[in-house]
Amino acid sequence: MSKSKYKTYDDLKQDFLGEMDFISNIGAKFFIYLSKSHSKLSTNGFYFTYGLLFLVTTQLIATLCLICINNFDWFEVINVTPNTGVCMMILVKYVKIHKNKEVYDEIFKHFRFDLWEAIADTTEHKLILNRFIMVYQNNIVGKEKQYLYPFDGWYPFDKQQWYNTAYIWESFMTTVVIFIFVFINILHISFTRYICMELKILGNTMEGLITDDDVVKIKGGKETEQTHYKIKTKLKFIISKHQYLAKIISDLDNVLGDGMFLTYAFGSVFICLTAFTATVVDDLYKSMRYFSFFCSLLLEVFIQCIMGQLLSDHSNKLEKAIYFADWVYADSDTKKMLLIFLMRVQKPFEFSAKGYLNMNLEAFSGICSLSYQFFNLLRTAYSE
Repeated sequence: MSKSKYKTYDDLKQDFLGEMDFISNIGAKFFIYLSKSHSKLSTNGFYFTYGLLFLVTTQLIATLCLICINNFDWFEVINVTPNTGVCMMILVKYVKIHKNKEVYDEIFKHFRFDLWEAIADTTEHKLILNRFIMVYQNNIVGKEKQYLYPFDGWYPFDKQQWYNTAYIWESFMTTVVIFIFVFINILHISFTRYICMELKILGNTMEGLITDDDVVKIKGGKETEQTHYKIKTKLKFIISKHQYLAKIISDLDNVLGDGMFLTYAFGSVFICLTAFTATVVDDLYKSMRYFSFFCSLLLEVFIQCIMGQLLSDHSNKLEKAIYFADWVYADSDTKKMLLIFLMRVQKPFEFSAKGYLNMNLEAFSGICSLSYQFFNLLRTAYSE
Protein backbone atom coordinates (compact mmCIF):
# COMPACT_ATOMS: atom_id res chain seq x y z
CA MET A 1 0.00 0.00 0.00
CA SER A 2 1.42 3.36 -0.95
CA LYS A 3 1.80 6.13 1.56
CA SER A 4 -0.68 8.31 -0.35
CA LYS A 5 -3.50 5.98 0.59
CA TYR A 6 -3.12 6.87 4.28
CA LYS A 7 -4.96 9.77 5.84
CA THR A 8 -2.80 12.70 6.82
CA TYR A 9 -1.83 13.36 10.42
CA ASP A 10 -4.20 16.35 10.62
CA ASP A 11 -7.11 14.35 9.15
CA LEU A 12 -6.62 11.55 11.67
CA LYS A 13 -6.40 14.08 14.48
CA GLN A 14 -9.67 15.69 13.37
CA ASP A 15 -11.36 12.27 13.16
CA PHE A 16 -10.17 11.44 16.66
CA LEU A 17 -11.24 14.78 18.15
CA GLY A 18 -14.58 14.47 16.33
CA GLU A 19 -15.08 11.11 18.01
CA MET A 20 -14.27 12.63 21.40
CA ASP A 21 -16.73 15.49 20.82
CA PHE A 22 -19.45 13.05 19.73
CA ILE A 23 -19.10 11.00 22.91
CA SER A 24 -19.04 14.01 25.25
CA ASN A 25 -21.93 15.77 23.47
CA ILE A 26 -24.19 12.70 23.55
CA GLY A 27 -23.42 12.23 27.24
CA ALA A 28 -24.12 15.89 28.01
CA LYS A 29 -27.38 16.02 26.04
CA PHE A 30 -28.77 13.05 27.94
CA PHE A 31 -27.34 14.15 31.32
CA ILE A 32 -25.04 11.13 31.73
CA TYR A 33 -21.66 12.83 31.51
CA LEU A 34 -21.65 16.45 32.70
CA SER A 35 -18.51 18.58 32.62
CA LYS A 36 -17.58 20.90 35.49
CA SER A 37 -18.94 23.86 33.48
CA HIS A 38 -22.39 22.36 32.89
CA SER A 39 -25.53 24.49 33.09
CA LYS A 40 -28.27 24.45 35.72
CA LEU A 41 -30.58 22.82 33.17
CA SER A 42 -28.13 19.92 32.82
CA THR A 43 -28.00 19.53 36.61
CA ASN A 44 -31.79 19.46 36.78
CA GLY A 45 -31.84 16.95 33.93
CA PHE A 46 -29.42 14.70 35.80
CA TYR A 47 -31.51 14.74 38.98
CA PHE A 48 -34.69 14.14 36.97
CA THR A 49 -33.13 11.11 35.24
CA TYR A 50 -31.72 9.93 38.57
CA GLY A 51 -35.20 10.25 40.07
CA LEU A 52 -36.67 8.13 37.28
CA LEU A 53 -34.03 5.45 37.74
CA PHE A 54 -34.49 5.49 41.51
CA LEU A 55 -38.27 5.30 41.10
CA VAL A 56 -38.21 2.32 38.75
CA THR A 57 -35.63 0.55 40.94
CA THR A 58 -37.82 1.13 44.00
CA GLN A 59 -40.84 -0.12 42.05
CA LEU A 60 -39.08 -3.37 41.18
CA ILE A 61 -37.77 -3.86 44.73
CA ALA A 62 -41.32 -3.31 46.05
CA THR A 63 -42.61 -5.83 43.51
CA LEU A 64 -40.05 -8.38 44.66
CA CYS A 65 -40.90 -7.79 48.34
CA LEU A 66 -44.65 -8.14 47.72
CA ILE A 67 -44.11 -11.40 45.85
CA CYS A 68 -42.10 -12.76 48.78
CA ILE A 69 -44.60 -11.52 51.42
CA ASN A 70 -47.97 -12.20 49.82
CA ASN A 71 -47.88 -15.15 47.45
CA PHE A 72 -44.36 -16.49 47.29
CA ASP A 73 -43.68 -17.95 43.87
CA TRP A 74 -40.20 -18.97 42.74
CA PHE A 75 -41.05 -18.38 39.12
CA GLU A 76 -42.19 -14.81 39.80
CA VAL A 77 -39.06 -14.14 41.88
CA ILE A 78 -36.90 -15.42 39.02
CA ASN A 79 -38.94 -13.27 36.63
CA VAL A 80 -38.41 -9.99 38.52
CA THR A 81 -34.94 -10.37 40.07
CA PRO A 82 -32.79 -9.79 36.91
CA ASN A 83 -34.65 -6.56 36.09
CA THR A 84 -34.14 -5.35 39.66
CA GLY A 85 -30.44 -6.18 39.59
CA VAL A 86 -29.81 -4.45 36.27
CA CYS A 87 -31.59 -1.28 37.40
CA MET A 88 -29.53 -1.24 40.60
CA MET A 89 -26.29 -1.63 38.62
CA ILE A 90 -27.31 1.19 36.26
CA LEU A 91 -28.17 3.42 39.23
CA VAL A 92 -24.75 2.79 40.81
CA LYS A 93 -22.88 3.49 37.54
CA TYR A 94 -24.94 6.62 36.83
CA VAL A 95 -24.19 8.10 40.25
CA LYS A 96 -20.50 7.10 40.15
CA ILE A 97 -19.98 8.92 36.83
CA HIS A 98 -21.65 12.06 38.20
CA LYS A 99 -19.62 12.03 41.43
CA ASN A 100 -16.37 11.51 39.53
CA LYS A 101 -16.93 13.98 36.69
CA GLU A 102 -13.58 15.64 37.48
CA VAL A 103 -11.86 12.34 36.62
CA TYR A 104 -13.70 12.16 33.29
CA ASP A 105 -12.92 15.82 32.55
CA GLU A 106 -9.24 15.11 33.16
CA ILE A 107 -9.29 12.04 30.89
CA PHE A 108 -11.05 13.92 28.09
CA LYS A 109 -8.52 16.77 28.45
CA HIS A 110 -5.60 14.33 28.28
CA PHE A 111 -6.78 12.65 25.09
CA ARG A 112 -7.71 15.96 23.45
CA PHE A 113 -4.39 17.70 24.13
CA ASP A 114 -1.64 15.82 26.00
CA LEU A 115 -1.91 12.62 23.92
CA TRP A 116 -0.66 14.39 20.78
CA GLU A 117 2.70 15.13 22.40
CA ALA A 118 3.42 11.39 22.11
CA ILE A 119 2.18 11.00 18.52
CA ALA A 120 4.59 11.74 15.69
CA ASP A 121 3.74 12.30 12.02
CA THR A 122 5.11 8.89 11.03
CA THR A 123 3.61 6.01 9.06
CA GLU A 124 3.74 3.69 12.09
CA HIS A 125 1.89 6.11 14.38
CA LYS A 126 -0.69 6.94 11.70
CA LEU A 127 -1.38 3.23 11.23
CA ILE A 128 -1.94 2.86 14.97
CA LEU A 129 -4.29 5.87 14.98
CA ASN A 130 -6.24 4.59 11.99
CA ARG A 131 -6.67 1.23 13.68
CA PHE A 132 -8.10 2.62 16.92
CA ILE A 133 -10.26 5.48 15.64
CA MET A 134 -13.93 4.58 15.37
CA VAL A 135 -16.31 7.03 13.68
CA TYR A 136 -19.41 6.60 15.81
CA GLN A 137 -21.54 8.76 13.54
CA ASN A 138 -21.24 6.17 10.78
CA ASN A 139 -21.91 3.23 13.05
CA ILE A 140 -24.84 4.55 15.09
CA VAL A 141 -26.74 7.31 13.34
CA GLY A 142 -29.32 5.95 10.93
CA LYS A 143 -29.64 2.59 12.70
CA GLU A 144 -32.25 3.34 15.27
CA LYS A 145 -33.39 0.42 17.38
CA GLN A 146 -36.59 0.06 19.32
CA TYR A 147 -36.45 -1.58 22.70
CA LEU A 148 -40.01 -2.63 23.54
CA TYR A 149 -39.39 -5.01 26.44
CA PRO A 150 -41.59 -3.82 29.33
CA PHE A 151 -40.81 -5.28 32.74
CA ASP A 152 -43.15 -6.73 35.36
CA GLY A 153 -43.67 -4.14 38.07
CA TRP A 154 -46.09 -3.49 40.91
CA TYR A 155 -48.50 -0.52 40.68
CA PRO A 156 -50.75 1.07 43.34
CA PHE A 157 -53.65 0.77 40.87
CA ASP A 158 -55.23 -1.83 38.61
CA LYS A 159 -52.63 -2.50 35.94
CA GLN A 160 -55.17 -3.90 33.47
CA GLN A 161 -57.45 -0.86 33.61
CA TRP A 162 -54.50 1.47 33.12
CA TYR A 163 -52.76 -0.77 30.62
CA ASN A 164 -51.70 1.98 28.20
CA THR A 165 -50.27 4.13 30.98
CA ALA A 166 -48.36 1.22 32.51
CA TYR A 167 -47.09 0.05 29.13
CA ILE A 168 -45.89 3.52 28.13
CA TRP A 169 -44.15 3.94 31.49
CA GLU A 170 -42.42 0.56 31.26
CA SER A 171 -41.38 1.09 27.65
CA PHE A 172 -40.08 4.57 28.42
CA MET A 173 -38.06 3.47 31.45
CA THR A 174 -36.73 0.44 29.59
CA THR A 175 -35.49 2.76 26.85
CA VAL A 176 -33.91 5.13 29.41
CA VAL A 177 -32.16 2.28 31.21
CA ILE A 178 -30.90 0.73 27.98
CA PHE A 179 -29.66 4.05 26.61
CA ILE A 180 -27.75 4.84 29.80
CA PHE A 181 -26.43 1.27 29.84
CA VAL A 182 -25.20 1.54 26.24
CA PHE A 183 -23.68 5.01 26.58
CA ILE A 184 -21.80 4.18 29.77
CA ASN A 185 -20.29 1.18 27.98
CA ILE A 186 -19.43 3.32 24.93
CA LEU A 187 -17.72 5.86 27.18
CA HIS A 188 -15.59 3.32 29.03
CA ILE A 189 -14.83 1.23 25.94
CA SER A 190 -13.63 4.41 24.22
CA PHE A 191 -11.40 5.36 27.15
CA THR A 192 -9.96 1.84 27.20
CA ARG A 193 -9.27 1.98 23.45
CA TYR A 194 -7.58 5.36 23.78
CA ILE A 195 -5.38 4.10 26.61
CA CYS A 196 -4.46 1.00 24.59
CA MET A 197 -3.69 3.21 21.59
CA GLU A 198 -1.37 5.41 23.66
CA LEU A 199 0.34 2.33 25.11
CA LYS A 200 0.84 1.06 21.55
CA ILE A 201 2.35 4.41 20.51
CA LEU A 202 4.61 4.48 23.56
CA GLY A 203 5.72 0.94 22.71
CA ASN A 204 6.51 1.98 19.15
CA THR A 205 8.47 4.98 20.44
CA MET A 206 10.30 2.75 22.91
CA GLU A 207 11.37 0.35 20.15
CA GLY A 208 12.84 3.34 18.30
CA LEU A 209 14.45 4.77 21.43
CA ILE A 210 17.91 4.34 19.91
CA THR A 211 17.84 4.78 16.13
CA ASP A 212 20.33 3.43 13.60
CA ASP A 213 21.79 6.94 13.26
CA ASP A 214 22.29 7.07 17.03
CA VAL A 215 24.11 3.73 16.92
CA VAL A 216 26.42 4.98 14.15
CA LYS A 217 27.20 8.17 16.11
CA ILE A 218 27.86 6.27 19.34
CA LYS A 219 30.09 3.70 17.60
CA GLY A 220 31.96 6.42 15.74
CA GLY A 221 32.36 8.59 18.82
CA LYS A 222 30.63 11.52 17.09
CA GLU A 223 28.33 13.77 19.13
CA THR A 224 28.20 11.03 21.76
CA GLU A 225 27.19 13.28 24.63
CA GLN A 226 24.41 14.97 22.66
CA THR A 227 23.13 11.59 21.40
CA HIS A 228 22.96 10.09 24.89
CA TYR A 229 21.20 13.23 26.14
CA LYS A 230 18.60 12.94 23.36
CA ILE A 231 18.02 9.26 24.16
CA LYS A 232 17.67 10.00 27.87
CA THR A 233 15.21 12.84 27.19
CA LYS A 234 13.08 10.59 24.99
CA LEU A 235 13.05 7.87 27.65
CA LYS A 236 12.03 10.36 30.37
CA PHE A 237 9.16 11.49 28.14
CA ILE A 238 7.95 7.88 27.69
CA ILE A 239 8.18 7.23 31.43
CA SER A 240 6.24 10.41 32.28
CA LYS A 241 3.45 9.47 29.86
CA HIS A 242 3.32 5.95 31.31
CA GLN A 243 3.08 7.36 34.84
CA TYR A 244 0.19 9.59 33.81
CA LEU A 245 -1.59 6.63 32.20
CA ALA A 246 -1.11 4.73 35.46
CA LYS A 247 -2.88 7.57 37.30
CA ILE A 248 -5.75 7.63 34.79
CA ILE A 249 -6.22 3.87 35.00
CA SER A 250 -6.14 3.97 38.81
CA ASP A 251 -8.85 6.66 38.83
CA LEU A 252 -10.94 4.75 36.29
CA ASP A 253 -10.54 1.54 38.27
CA ASN A 254 -11.88 3.29 41.37
CA VAL A 255 -14.89 4.56 39.41
CA LEU A 256 -15.61 1.26 37.65
CA GLY A 257 -14.84 -0.95 40.64
CA ASP A 258 -18.35 -0.93 42.13
CA GLY A 259 -20.03 -1.74 38.82
CA MET A 260 -17.50 -4.46 38.00
CA PHE A 261 -17.92 -5.98 41.46
CA LEU A 262 -21.69 -6.13 41.00
CA THR A 263 -21.20 -7.57 37.52
CA TYR A 264 -18.96 -10.32 38.83
CA ALA A 265 -20.97 -11.01 42.01
CA PHE A 266 -24.41 -11.16 40.39
CA GLY A 267 -23.67 -11.58 36.68
CA SER A 268 -23.73 -15.37 36.77
CA VAL A 269 -27.00 -15.37 38.76
CA PHE A 270 -28.78 -12.94 36.43
CA ILE A 271 -27.53 -14.69 33.29
CA CYS A 272 -28.71 -18.01 34.68
CA LEU A 273 -32.14 -16.68 35.69
CA THR A 274 -32.85 -15.01 32.35
CA ALA A 275 -31.72 -18.08 30.39
CA PHE A 276 -33.84 -20.34 32.60
CA THR A 277 -36.92 -18.13 32.30
CA ALA A 278 -36.55 -17.94 28.51
CA THR A 279 -36.57 -21.74 28.25
CA VAL A 280 -39.51 -22.52 30.55
CA VAL A 281 -42.13 -19.86 29.73
CA ASP A 282 -44.82 -20.87 27.25
CA ASP A 283 -45.45 -17.36 25.94
CA LEU A 284 -43.36 -16.57 22.82
CA TYR A 285 -43.22 -12.84 23.61
CA LYS A 286 -41.88 -13.43 27.13
CA SER A 287 -39.50 -16.07 25.86
CA MET A 288 -38.04 -13.66 23.27
CA ARG A 289 -37.95 -10.87 25.85
CA TYR A 290 -35.91 -12.89 28.30
CA PHE A 291 -33.70 -14.35 25.59
CA SER A 292 -32.86 -10.77 24.55
CA PHE A 293 -32.28 -9.92 28.20
CA PHE A 294 -29.99 -12.95 28.53
CA CYS A 295 -27.95 -11.88 25.48
CA SER A 296 -27.60 -8.30 26.73
CA LEU A 297 -26.45 -9.45 30.17
CA LEU A 298 -23.94 -11.83 28.62
CA LEU A 299 -22.67 -9.02 26.40
CA GLU A 300 -22.39 -6.66 29.38
CA VAL A 301 -20.27 -9.15 31.32
CA PHE A 302 -18.13 -9.78 28.24
CA ILE A 303 -17.55 -6.04 27.71
CA GLN A 304 -16.43 -5.55 31.32
CA CYS A 305 -14.00 -8.48 31.01
CA ILE A 306 -12.66 -7.72 27.51
CA MET A 307 -11.81 -4.15 28.55
CA GLY A 308 -9.59 -5.50 31.31
CA GLN A 309 -8.08 -8.12 29.00
CA LEU A 310 -7.19 -5.59 26.28
CA LEU A 311 -5.69 -3.22 28.83
CA SER A 312 -3.55 -5.99 30.31
CA ASP A 313 -2.43 -7.24 26.87
CA HIS A 314 -1.34 -3.81 25.63
CA SER A 315 0.43 -3.14 28.92
CA ASN A 316 2.39 -6.37 28.51
CA LYS A 317 3.34 -5.38 24.95
CA LEU A 318 5.01 -2.24 26.30
CA GLU A 319 7.19 -4.45 28.49
CA LYS A 320 8.26 -6.46 25.43
CA ALA A 321 9.02 -3.25 23.52
CA ILE A 322 11.72 -2.39 26.07
CA TYR A 323 13.66 -5.52 25.11
CA PHE A 324 13.53 -4.58 21.41
CA ALA A 325 15.19 -1.21 22.04
CA ASP A 326 18.93 -1.19 21.28
CA TRP A 327 19.62 -0.61 24.95
CA VAL A 328 23.15 -2.05 24.74
CA TYR A 329 24.30 1.22 23.13
CA ALA A 330 22.84 3.38 25.92
CA ASP A 331 24.96 4.91 28.66
CA SER A 332 24.88 3.64 32.25
CA ASP A 333 22.32 6.22 33.47
CA THR A 334 19.90 5.36 30.66
CA LYS A 335 20.33 1.63 31.34
CA LYS A 336 19.48 2.18 35.01
CA MET A 337 16.37 4.14 34.02
CA LEU A 338 15.40 1.36 31.60
CA LEU A 339 15.83 -1.26 34.32
CA ILE A 340 13.66 0.66 36.80
CA PHE A 341 11.05 1.29 34.10
CA LEU A 342 11.10 -2.41 33.16
CA MET A 343 10.42 -3.36 36.79
CA ARG A 344 7.41 -1.01 36.81
CA VAL A 345 5.83 -2.24 33.59
CA GLN A 346 6.20 -5.89 34.62
CA LYS A 347 3.05 -5.31 36.66
CA PRO A 348 0.48 -4.74 33.89
CA PHE A 349 -2.40 -2.28 34.02
CA GLU A 350 -5.64 -4.00 35.02
CA PHE A 351 -9.28 -3.30 35.84
CA SER A 352 -10.52 -5.09 38.94
CA ALA A 353 -13.74 -5.76 40.83
CA LYS A 354 -12.89 -3.54 43.84
CA GLY A 355 -9.50 -5.25 44.05
CA TYR A 356 -11.00 -8.69 44.68
CA LEU A 357 -10.63 -10.03 41.16
CA ASN A 358 -9.06 -8.91 37.89
CA MET A 359 -11.59 -8.49 35.10
CA ASN A 360 -10.34 -10.44 32.08
CA LEU A 361 -11.38 -13.32 29.84
CA GLU A 362 -10.54 -15.80 32.58
CA ALA A 363 -13.10 -14.08 34.82
CA PHE A 364 -15.61 -14.16 31.94
CA SER A 365 -15.03 -17.89 31.54
CA GLY A 366 -15.60 -18.38 35.28
CA ILE A 367 -18.87 -16.39 35.22
CA CYS A 368 -20.16 -18.37 32.23
CA SER A 369 -19.19 -21.67 33.85
CA LEU A 370 -20.93 -20.77 37.11
CA SER A 371 -24.02 -19.58 35.20
CA TYR A 372 -24.22 -22.90 33.35
CA GLN A 373 -23.99 -24.83 36.63
CA PHE A 374 -26.79 -22.73 38.16
CA PHE A 375 -28.85 -23.19 35.00
CA ASN A 376 -28.53 -27.00 35.14
CA LEU A 377 -29.42 -26.94 38.85
CA LEU A 378 -32.56 -24.89 38.21
CA ARG A 379 -33.59 -27.07 35.26
CA THR A 380 -33.19 -30.19 37.36
CA ALA A 381 -35.17 -28.72 40.27
CA TYR A 382 -37.88 -27.44 37.90
CA SER A 383 -38.29 -30.78 36.09
CA GLU A 384 -38.74 -32.59 39.40
